[in-house]
Amino acid sequence: MSMRPLVTIGIPFLNPGVLLKEAIQSVFCQTLTDWELILVNDGSNDESVAIAQTVRDPRVRLINDGKTLGLVARLNQLGTLARGEYMARMDADDIMHPFRLEKQIRFLQLNRDISVVDTGAFVINQAREPIGIKGSQDKRPSMYEALKWGVILHPTVIARTSWYMQHPYDPAYPRAEDRELFVRVLDSVKIAHLPEPLLFYLFVGNVRLQAFFQSYSSERKVLLRYGPKLIGYSNTIKLWFRSHIKSAALPLLCSFNRQDFVTRLAYKPIDAEQAQKAREVLQYIRQTDVPGW
Repeated sequence: MSMRPLVTIGIPFLNPGVLLKEAIQSVFCQTLTDWELILVNDGSNDESVAIAQTVRDPRVRLINDGKTLGLVARLNQLGTLARGEYMARMDADDIMHPFRLEKQIRFLQLNRDISVVDTGAFVINQAREPIGIKGSQDKRPSMYEALKWGVILHPTVIARTSWYMQHPYDPAYPRAEDRELFVRVLDSVKIAHLPEPLLFYLFVGNVRLQAFFQSYSSERKVLLRYGPKLIGYSNTIKLWFRSHIKSAALPLLCSFNRQDFVTRLAYKPIDAEQAQKAREVLQYIRQTDVPGW
């Protein structure tokens, strides 16, 4: 391995529990091995800190400063700590496909004009079972779609580290920091998409009311800041009202235990054959040895 790793994987975490183990295992089973992993504890008080501390590999660094700064601050911190030429996003409750780093970085190496690339993802539920797929489309979103749904699937992003340093996340948009960043650069930066699912994304059964309210509030701030210029006042108002309707409907859905309706429209179900193949990959990842465990 070179003195400077090819890619930095950054995982900020706050009380993910044992789910962090699978995230780390998925790094260790990558076909591309020239990486460093930075685990940033954002004030966890569960077993995840002990899990991170027991990893014994020089490629893994744990940042454990005792502070709770929030995701946006930690994402920007990762950019300053990364030694790799590329930086890979990932959440502590997600799992990377073994080919993820190899395929995304090869794409960036072959396409020097591209700064950022994201991928499709398998959707998994709370039982860690694959049930759907997101981001399987080939085309990039229009400006209207970008403001409605977001530009990228954030946990799947790999970008050139220098690009991240030039384009930090804005703390004024908590839980929509990715939407704001990529809408901000959409007309000036080349962003590519690989439809192949290269991440297992915990999406279903992950609805928390206050978190969603914060997301919708920041979503509306993004709309008001960028919408009029990008899609006009009429379309902006339409999406602004849509966001308010989502905020109003969510408590009602939760009262009837139908909160997963919020996420159901955002992914495609997979058939039995796709699900079985995804389970086989997950099983392979779960059997991966991590030094120190």
